Amino acid sequence: MKVNGIKLNNITNIYNESKKGKDINPEKTKDTDSIQISSIGKSLSAYSLDNKFIDSKEKVENIKNAISNGTYKVDAKLVAQKMLSSFI
Repeated sequence: MKVNGIKLNNITNIYNESKKGKDINPEKTKDTDSIQISSIGKSLSAYSLDNKFIDSKEKVENIKNAISNGTYKVDAKLVAQKMLSSFI
């Protein structure tokens, strides 16, 4: 394929023309992403979809205590069913 009328010098000239007058400072152009969750959003995170209040801190503490006491039991059938349902 042959493209006529465009020379490398023309391209560099266009590039240099577009750079003129622009103050390029990497410190000024550095943007960062951020997210802010409102207090209402934070309070909503404690509820499940069925409108049942979930206290995750208490639930985690109960599980930690059960594991450390050796009383935490896992239902193997339930685990297997969940694994199979995730594959299907």
